Amino acid sequence: MKPATKLLFFTCVLMTTLVSTSCSGVKQPAGSGSGSGSGSGSGGSASFTIGGTVSGLTGTGLVLQNNAGDNLTITANGPFTFKTAIASGKPYSVSVFTPPSTPSQTCTVANGSGTASANVTNVQVTCSTGTASIGGSVTGLSGSGLVLQNNAGDNLSIAANGTFTFKTAITLGATYSVTVFTQPTSPTQTCIISNGSGTASANVGNIQVTCSTGTLSVAGTVTGLSGSGLVLQDNGADKLTIASNGAFTFKILLPSGGAYAVTVLTQPSGPSQTCTITNGSGTASANVTNVQVVCPAVLHTIGGAVVGLFGTGGMVLQNNSGDNLPTPANGSFTFVTPIANGSRYNVSVFVDSGTQPEGCVVWGFEGIAISNVTDVSVDCGHNDWTWMDGSNQVDQKGQSGTTPTATAFDTDTPGGRSYPATWTDLNGNLWLFGGYGLTFTPGFTPPPVALNDMWEYVGTQNYNGSFGNFWAVVSPAAATPAPRWGAVTWTDAAGDLWLFGGQDGTAFLNDLWKYNIASKTWTPMGGSINQKGTYGTQGTPAVANFPGSRWGANARINASGTVWLFGGFGYDSTSAAPGLLNDLWNYNSSTNQWTWISGSSTANQSGTYGTQGTPSGTTVPGGRQASVAWLDGSGNFWVFGGFDLDSAGHPAALNDLWEFKAGQWTWVSGANVVNQKAVYGTQGVGAATNVPGARWASAAWTDISGNLWLYGGQGFDSTGNGSLSDVWEFKGGQWIWTRGPSSVSQVGNYGLAPGPVLYPHSINDPGTRLAPGYWITKFTPGAPFSPFVEFWIFGGEGLDAAGTGEFSLLNDLWRYLPFP
Repeated sequence: MKPATKLLFFTCVLMTTLVSTSCSGVKQPAGSGSGSGSGSGSGGSASFTIGGTVSGLTGTGLVLQNNAGDNLTITANGPFTFKTAIASGKPYSVSVFTPPSTPSQTCTVANGSGTASANVTNVQVTCSTGTASIGGSVTGLSGSGLVLQNNAGDNLSIAANGTFTFKTAITLGATYSVTVFTQPTSPTQTCIISNGSGTASANVGNIQVTCSTGTLSVAGTVTGLSGSGLVLQDNGADKLTIASNGAFTFKILLPSGGAYAVTVLTQPSGPSQTCTITNGSGTASANVTNVQVVCPAVLHTIGGAVVGLFGTGGMVLQNNSGDNLPTPANGSFTFVTPIANGSRYNVSVFVDSGTQPEGCVVWGFEGIAISNVTDVSVDCGHNDWTWMDGSNQVDQKGQSGTTPTATAFDTDTPGGRSYPATWTDLNGNLWLFGGYGLTFTPGFTPPPVALNDMWEYVGTQNYNGSFGNFWAVVSPAAATPAPRWGAVTWTDAAGDLWLFGGQDGTAFLNDLWKYNIASKTWTPMGGSINQKGTYGTQGTPAVANFPGSRWGANARINASGTVWLFGGFGYDSTSAAPGLLNDLWNYNSSTNQWTWISGSSTANQSGTYGTQGTPSGTTVPGGRQASVAWLDGSGNFWVFGGFDLDSAGHPAALNDLWEFKAGQWTWVSGANVVNQKAVYGTQGVGAATNVPGARWASAAWTDISGNLWLYGGQGFDSTGNGSLSDVWEFKGGQWIWTRGPSSVSQVGNYGLAPGPVLYPHSINDPGTRLAPGYWITKFTPGAPFSPFVEFWIFGGEGLDAAGTGEFSLLNDLWRYLPFP
């Protein structure tokens, strides 16, 4: 289909939809004021003005600031408003940038900071003209030579006890800091100051200078201190801030026979501790050195959670190369031995689980404990996505020609695309052909077109990466199928890759091709373009039988080599125009014969649902495109959703699940009407009421046990519609939401970029998307490990890491490892 045709087609799809719906081993490092009024804004984002009132202003040149900017010159008393409004919920902080002069004034700000939830009008700026005196009183002075200072100057000699005032007054609103410049002698004394600093909003007279005569010191030792802010005091006055463990000495000396009483004025915080004192009081007959301040040790536990572990194996964790902790299953864990505040932890896998070959990765495994550690993640990979290759940005062109080495990771990759043809070969390698996407064209990015490039991805069994994971362009030896998107594929028992149908430009195809990997040769097996189907007699194979040309069909091959083909958008047996098909076919590659099995030979048939859970010779799914299909462990054929015709003939998205067994269709789950929303339930828990939302262009696979798995597509979550990346399992007759967001239109969380080592992580998720290429690879590791499958997706139309372009083209490769 040409780009314009593609856009028109999807526009029709989306318009129909709208009408129908009522328009969180190998280790990796972790690592106030308020205002009133109402705001204004648009697009749902409010902004608010910041202002208030100035009073007492007589000088000139006053400049205010908000948030250290938005300078506002004030020329008179009265209301003011800053020019720049701020967003709702953002902080504001009003300050004086330039005080007034001529005359000089000091301006103070009240109600100056907070978070804007409405227009702020209560900031108060008060200006005053004048000065403040700085003084206090001296007690206990018996020596001579005491000199005080204010703000490291304005020296003031004190000759006797009593009040004092510095000679130089300071401007109202300015700060002051009084210190002892020279201690008294004859006799030697120690003077200390309390209330010695602050901001002068009026005359200051409460500074206390206390002098003592003595020769004996009071000292001791602090141990176990981890927090900050510990303040000791002696005799209720001599305060001493303690910053670290070790010796301390109070400033005031005692006379012989003088009493001392050491207490804790302020306990440490960050972390909080309660320190106790021994030998803290008595009478000094010599220097006191045995005061003991003991702060109890602060200990923190180290723990986290094990996720993605299969089975209940014998995994053992260690912290700091010891403290062994058996962790037999998924869930939280905590090491038995806590560690001291500020010490390091280092968590590692000491003994592997023994239940899975891929091992476990420890995330956030090391650090310094300053509180209880609960976020160490031991990720064993199951129910995890791994970003394997490609870009985390949309609309990337293809790249080829580089060669991986022991030091350089391969960067070749197909360009972004949707609806490509895909195969898994008998060696577990991934193959990709065509799709609707971007070419290699250098210098500019052309519009997407139908493609017929062919790629192989090798190294799928290399769990922790290496240089064996890479894409390579395949150049067939002879004729190649025409460019196309929306084709179907299968791999036969001999390892040959088969391709059927799709669309090239405006032409619908029903050509059948076989590719031999060893000879790199395509062989045409029949079919052409815009061909009507030749149905023959239902249930009877014939050389002349052939499905009509179609796009967006389904195909699966069973263990006996029989191919099942269902539906799509294309040509029936009679119509000159394509439509939605519901015909079911078998193909036998050994005889090269098709058999019409079920459904109609006429397009645009409504679904006949009958009674849910009851097979019938008359029930049959309606015509549909871009649905998904499975073969279960018993070889029965299943179909889910797509862009379909429901029981009333309405064309839109469906979430109906069908099984074809013993020649009859059974409507198993979902609704018989279009555009149904999802019921997610509890993640990981099956329920009879759970059901995926209606959708098309999803991906699907079957696990080792034959259970059905569904991923993403374009459709409905529990509230609306868009692109999806949820993962579902149908097991035991119930749907289970196992992974991914329950909301449409979510950005990708890519984690670490692909490189020589690849890591799964429980928080990784592809962005929501439709029409990716997809594969499964089966792995049988041998005893004692259980076999399992891996699910892979490539590209599609969706959101990248930045949330760009919900219908832009992706070229990222992801692997999902479900539980076996």
